[in-house]
Amino acid sequence: MTTALAPATVPDGTWPADDIVVLRNRPLRAGTDRAALSRFGDPVWHIKPAHPDAHLNITPLTWDYYPTIFERPFKTFFLAALDHPYPGNPDTVQRGGERASVATFRYWFVDLQVFVEWLVGAGVFRLCDVTERHLDAYRTYVLGLARKTGRKVDLLAAVRTLWLYGPHLPAEGRLATGYPWPGAPEDELKSPSGGRENKTPRIAPTTMVALLAWALHVIEVVGPDVREAWVAYQQFRAGTHAFQAEFHGLSTGDRIARFITRCRREGTPLPGHRTENGERSINYSAIERMLQTTTVLRFTPNQKRTIRDSGLPIAEDTYVGQITGLIDGRPWRDEPITVSDLRNLIRMVASACFVVICYLSGARPGEVLNLRPGCRAADKETGELLIVGRRGKGYDRASLPEAETPTDQRPWVVVAPVHDAIALLESLGDYSFLFPASFTNPHTKRPNDFNARQVESITRDLEAFAAWVNGTFGRPDADIPIPPDPTKHLHASRFRRTLAYFIVRRPRGLVAAALQYAHVHTKVTLSYAGRDDSSWMDDIHLETLEMVLEQNEQDAQLLEAGEHVSGPAAEEYRHRVRTRARFAGRVVTASRSVERLLDQTNPNIHHGEAMTCVWRRETAACRKARLDAELPAEDGPNEGECRLSCANLAYTDRNIAVQRRLQKQWEAAAADPLSPRPLRDRAAALAESSQAIVAAHRERPTGTTATKEP
Repeated sequence: MTTALAPATVPDGTWPADDIVVLRNRPLRAGTDRAALSRFGDPVWHIKPAHPDAHLNITPLTWDYYPTIFERPFKTFFLAALDHPYPGNPDTVQRGGERASVATFRYWFVDLQVFVEWLVGAGVFRLCDVTERHLDAYRTYVLGLARKTGRKVDLLAAVRTLWLYGPHLPAEGRLATGYPWPGAPEDELKSPSGGRENKTPRIAPTTMVALLAWALHVIEVVGPDVREAWVAYQQFRAGTHAFQAEFHGLSTGDRIARFITRCRREGTPLPGHRTENGERSINYSAIERMLQTTTVLRFTPNQKRTIRDSGLPIAEDTYVGQITGLIDGRPWRDEPITVSDLRNLIRMVASACFVVICYLSGARPGEVLNLRPGCRAADKETGELLIVGRRGKGYDRASLPEAETPTDQRPWVVVAPVHDAIALLESLGDYSFLFPASFTNPHTKRPNDFNARQVESITRDLEAFAAWVNGTFGRPDADIPIPPDPTKHLHASRFRRTLAYFIVRRPRGLVAAALQYAHVHTKVTLSYAGRDDSSWMDDIHLETLEMVLEQNEQDAQLLEAGEHVSGPAAEEYRHRVRTRARFAGRVVTASRSVERLLDQTNPNIHHGEAMTCVWRRETAACRKARLDAELPAEDGPNEGECRLSCANLAYTDRNIAVQRRLQKQWEAAAADPLSPRPLRDRAAALAESSQAIVAAHRERPTGTTATKEP
């Protein structure tokens, strides 16, 4: 069924000329060769220059896939979609000036190809001859296809889009029917649940903790050695290495003689490599590169014989870098870095940098891959560390090459390890992106000055990084360094959901270099909340809801089993747990539902390391301390400002077990004769406070029991 709604105005019935540049009205990426842009009459349209993302490989539109009789009408449609904003329609309201992304064109191209093939099979060879009856028959055909529901919706939506651009098409090249299938027929195809369910699984905590810890290890320990080796290799190739200075101006024979003399004096073996039969062979190409003879001529047979007869030992490989970094007090590698290993080592270091930057910033993978050197910054007023890049979503985010500062750039507030990772990447060489298409062997079809690494390649890099760490640093008598994720392979798109999990739960002591998730929480979450990134806040709310429900269930079960609770807020703790514990389950399909459910189920009980805060702002000592110091008050507990006199404190048996352990540690510190007197006095005071808390917890009210004495 269709409506009587018809296109607005009809343009002149002329087809576009073959020499029209198809991207004439689109902003182009910096560095685009405008003389090589595709034209209307070309058999292939390259539209990638109009897409701002350097990490994506935008497939060109190849018109050989369309029947010749329909090629010009559909070329005209795509040209109109490139030139004009997306038209409004009776079902949805479009934002003013919004134009379809060129990344969408490939999907339209494939979906409309199905429509074209159906038209040919139905004996229709002009778009203007399509009737409502044809459209209804095509809809029936699509609904009967053995395809996923989403694909059927897309196939029907593409025909609607074709109709909407009718006012910009010649009469012969547009659908002369009413608006196809009014009333959103795709509704009957959608599943009953609908909504915006986040199906991205988070990475298992044990896997993520180990992955991040080893990424930090590699950046700090392995990265500098790999960088020095790579820089040295590049200098040898360019003839700028300090080693090559003494050979300038000499003949090839004199260079060889001086090289042999120097190797004998320093005890350096000749560069070598393994042959097919396992024997060592001299790597003459490496020596030519070191002596700068490759730009003039190759070694002659006699010159090679001179080197071979020198009597110098031959190394197993061609060494280019030394090992200085230590892991657990030992060099991270037993032998120097070789040229053959350099390519993979750079890939592993870059993978480690990606893990740290992407995970600890909360940025999307595409946003990280499009970062450029010089993206580090700091807030002039607060001193907060920033990275500045391009937004990963938004219809108006395409950067204009004419603009010195693109309007679509945004800052992310980050922590110091992110800046350290960026600094390491910047030191690897002069690349257009932090993550170029390839550090070592860029393909001519994806040159580094115009392309960043693809998400698919990063996914493979992450898997390779975990395998490399496990194979290089794993020991037979120890656990595997990075345990595999039980859900699925590592994907960069899972980092944001996983960061939300850790931010909400804030585990302690799990991350190398004592990274504080509480710090990341404040910086990253406030940064996103101020920039309308609703998906990030949805992740935070969802993880908070899951944590609250799990905590409620555990607290209620332990309380019912006889767990004792002491402290000034003990009675309020028991009341909140009992009144909020029951949760029968509910299907959540929207972010607002998550927020409402969180308000209904959250008892505002916060379990700390050795205490529990039953939050009430009016009696919160931490809040009063901040107000007294003229600092902004927080609507939640601040463990750094916690006071033992606070009326919000409660102590469970779990807290007391931790208090006992801390008491022993403080007593040992207070008795340490080598410790300074002020530190011993402080430790003694802390031990006394802990002892008082444990003693008060033992004084149970009459009639109460515990399942186990802490």
